[in-house]
Amino acid sequence: MENLLLLHGAIGSIDQFNSLSSELKSEFNLCTFNFPGHGGEPIPETGFSIQLFAEATIAFMDKNKLEKVSIFGYSMGGYVALYFAKYFPDRVEKVITLATKFHWDELTAQKK
Repeated sequence: MENLLLLHGAIGSIDQFNSLSSELKSEFNLCTFNFPGHGGEPIPETGFSIQLFAEATIAFMDKNKLEKVSIFGYSMGGYVALYFAKYFPDRVEKVITLATKFHWDELTAQKK
């Protein structure tokens, strides 16, 4: 079964995928985790960054012995997925995004 990693949006959590997960669990090995500072995870002293979330993604994959995954990223999670694919292309099968804003910085985040 193909590994499908679901990456949630900003200020969200893995709970965003509850209904989607129930639809996909028979077709994929679903993998989810909360980014640092999301879903009850501690807020990092360094603050938020796409790089930080990509590093958390690789740490999650390594911890769970996931060599390669397809990634579905929702909103900011899509941006993390694209960043991840750029810097860790050998760990990505494919990337799918939904509602991903292609310019994500502190000012944009504050407007949300």
